[in-house]
Amino acid sequence: MLNFLSRFISFLPLSWAMAFGRFLGGVWYYIIPIRRKEAMHNINQALGKELSIEEQRKNIRELFSNFGMYIVEILRIPYMTLTENKKLVQIDGWEHVDASLEHGKGVILVATHVDNVDLGCCSMAIRGAPIAVVAKKMGKTAEKFISKVRENTGVIIISGKGTKNYIKELLSENKIVTIVIDQHLAKHRSIVCNFFGQWASTTSAPARFALETGATIIPAVITRKEKAGYHHVKVSPPFYLETPYPDNDMNIRHNTERLNRIAEQWIRETPNQWWWFHKRWKVQENPEGWDIPEFLIEETRTR
Repeated sequence: MLNFLSRFISFLPLSWAMAFGRFLGGVWYYIIPIRRKEAMHNINQALGKELSIEEQRKNIRELFSNFGMYIVEILRIPYMTLTENKKLVQIDGWEHVDASLEHGKGVILVATHVDNVDLGCCSMAIRGAPIAVVAKKMGKTAEKFISKVRENTGVIIISGKGTKNYIKELLSENKIVTIVIDQHLAKHRSIVCNFFGQWASTTSAPARFALETGATIIPAVITRKEKAGYHHVKVSPPFYLETPYPDNDMNIRHNTERLNRIAEQWIRETPNQWWWFHKRWKVQENPEGWDIPEFLIEETRTR
């Protein structure tokens, strides 16, 4: 069914396909109130002091429209040619990746769920980049389809057991490993950090692997252009690790917090493109059993 839908959507004119995506997103905004309420709650908690309620509501409505277009874009990827990809997805700053790969220790590309991160990674693979993505193991039909789309464009999927060793192996082969840093993770896979002034479980993998392997961290974000279906990938200069502490775990935490500040800035710049319906702040809502550093607790007391 999804394969048929993918073929059908791909042969529609881009403007028609994007209009259909916006329509889908608009429908979901009204028929999935639990996600809408979660998104409104999250944006208010994070940006309530910066955006009015009207602005928050507007951003969430636009987010659902953008998410509808995200679904359509995923369906179109299997039939996307290199020429079409270069037309729709502008990539700036790739020279930072090329320069870092010259060191021979691989690159850790840090990303978030701003806009269509899947399209961003697939675009790099379509253009010949040796790119891998750390992803959750997928079981549902739709999720399996997305995983297949990634693999068919040349993206290497890292999931399941042996992830740590596989990441090190890929970096030793001078490949690019993409790690998305803005999702809630289980206790054994994360540390609690500050994210928009709230406690959030955060992957420490980018800082940890960079310190262990010498790989270069490069932040990259994809954003949606005003014209529907067009995107801009901005690849930042290398993120240089700071090691102000004698304790390695403290240095990992320090750099993970710094990466969170970058992610926050991206989200502030395009609040209508980040996936606010994620349950990002589960630790803040239920901190029992989590290892929360004293300085984070103190920060909360003083807010």
